[in-house]
Amino acid sequence: MATVPDDSFAEKDIYAAYHTAKVLAHRATQDFLRTRKPHFTITNIMPSFVVGKHELLKTPEDIISPRTTNSVALAPIFGEGLPFPFPGGTVHVDDVANVHIAALGPQTDGNEDFILTAGGIDGIQWNDAKEIVRRRFPAAVEKGLLPCRGSTATRAMKVDGGKAERVFGFKYKDFEEQIVSVMEQYLAAVERSNPCDWV
Repeated sequence: MATVPDDSFAEKDIYAAYHTAKVLAHRATQDFLRTRKPHFTITNIMPSFVVGKHELLKTPEDIISPRTTNSVALAPIFGEGLPFPFPGGTVHVDDVANVHIAALGPQTDGNEDFILTAGGIDGIQWNDAKEIVRRRFPAAVEKGLLPCRGSTATRAMKVDGGKAERVFGFKYKDFEEQIVSVMEQYLAAVERSNPCDWV
């Protein structure tokens, strides 16, 4: 079971606070199931960093803002440095949505946990986003819309998200599909807001 930092550490570090909240929520769920023995089941869906088109964001500034986990994936592209290595696990937003729906079906016995992360046991490398963007969007790179000058160190994490694929019968969209999804949304927003950039 994951360890929980003490409260003083969590108060000083937003990432520790976030981690602590997730661990405590999972523990509370397990305690509830054990002590209350409800007539229903609970399925915990635990995604890694969620990457992909964000339907609610419309402007280029919003799409690359730090308000979503897309910002971690986009940091190598837009030249932002992140303060420390990030765990190398991502999942496409479409896969997260589809598993939430599938988990309501008969494939599970309930009271199960599903970690959602693409890329197999070795995960992804954040800086691979630059190579993907250079290959898939060369014109935008050449025009300087996608500078690809940042760097995000990856912290290796050995996490297997394959259980969800096996139980629900799907294959994760890979890191390239995740990055392309966000870049297509971003470039469409740039075109809407600054059509001259595309002349």
